[in-house]
Amino acid sequence: MLRALFLLWRYASKPIVKILDERQEHVREGLEAASKMQAQLESTAARNEEVLAEARREAQSILAQSRESGDALVERAREEAAKQSDEYMARAQASIRAETEQARQELRKEAADLSVLIASRIVRKELDPATQASLIESTLSEAIAGQSGAADKS
Repeated sequence: MLRALFLLWRYASKPIVKILDERQEHVREGLEAASKMQAQLESTAARNEEVLAEARREAQSILAQSRESGDALVERAREEAAKQSDEYMARAQASIRAETEQARQELRKEAADLSVLIASRIVRKELDPATQASLIESTLSEAIAGQSGAADKS
């Protein structure tokens, strides 16, 4: 039995040791490959994080620019609306002034027509100086009151 053991050790030990060494080398290579893959994964994850961070920064920049553009657009719209409002107000005021002037011209014409009418009545009818003065005074008072009333309405 000892001899069988010796023979086994002498002839079988080298191939067994060689198989064990090869197995050990294969395991070591597998561990190295796993270690390299782990390093690559970590490197890729770091690059992915950098890319994500850059994308987030760009998205924030785009959002900020969009907000600024929107705010500028709103401000321009407000300015345009204010400008149009001022133009409409100026046109309305000019129209009111024109209508007021036209009303004054019509009032003057009516006062002149009234004066002509009074003068023609006076000529047709002889009045004593007191009645004539009273008639002129009341006509002028009515004309002035009419002008004041028209000016107050504008």
